[in-house]
Amino acid sequence: MNTKKRLLIIYHSGAGSTKTIAEIYCQKLSPLYRVEISSINLEYDYKKLSGYDFFIFAFPTYHCEPSHSMMEFINNMPVFKESKEAFALTTCGLYSGNTLRKFIKKCTEKNIIIRGCCSYRAPATDGALLLPPIPMMFSYERKVAKKIEADIQEVKKIIETNVKSIKCPPFKLYTILNYPNKVLGEAKKHNFKIMEEYCAKCYKCMNNCIRNCWETKKSYPEHENVNCEYCFRCVHHCPKEAIILSERTRKRPKLNEKFYHKLKEIIMNEV
Repeated sequence: MNTKKRLLIIYHSGAGSTKTIAEIYCQKLSPLYRVEISSINLEYDYKKLSGYDFFIFAFPTYHCEPSHSMMEFINNMPVFKESKEAFALTTCGLYSGNTLRKFIKKCTEKNIIIRGCCSYRAPATDGALLLPPIPMMFSYERKVAKKIEADIQEVKKIIETNVKSIKCPPFKLYTILNYPNKVLGEAKKHNFKIMEEYCAKCYKCMNNCIRNCWETKKSYPEHENVNCEYCFRCVHHCPKEAIILSERTRKRPKLNEKFYHKLKEIIMNEV
């Protein structure tokens, strides 16, 4: 009988920064535990969560807040009768602010106890498209492999030594200064356009959007920004670069599968 503890890594990812980190965690922990990995959706079968001993939640930070999709996922989750232990990680373009504090508070309401947490500076899905080509917008933080290794060791310590303290980062005052930028960033509604002459009608944008922001009204997909959280996944992963914000964004380097596969190989070789 397999007595290894069952771990579920459950993540939300935009272009792929969070997914890449989650997959590395999965590969490094799999020899020790029965690890499964799953991306969230907004029609998730929460009943299957009861069979796991430990959760690892992974999600991006948008404007110093947990992604809307991950927060909706937690909001829709029923309260566990018996407490569940977990670890939380977030990725961010510059800084995570009080993202983890807000997420930990919401998890507590569901009887999920976060025993450890961390954040990683990662490629910026919006900055890569909207700002001049700055190298840091296309890379993880320095020595990210060592940081991942240290955080995985913390996960193992939490599981094996029955750590009972609740890990919650201190309140970060700089988020107050960032408030005007946050308000402006959330108020900005980008209009994604399809360049019909390049569109392959693969409907990848439609099929991969968990917020259902794409639909076919004519012969091509059209974007509806009402529920969009602007993860820019559709822009970065369009195989023909047919989805644009403006003409100048079409030929910007994209954070697609090829890009993250290369980054993942580099990190795995160092972890």
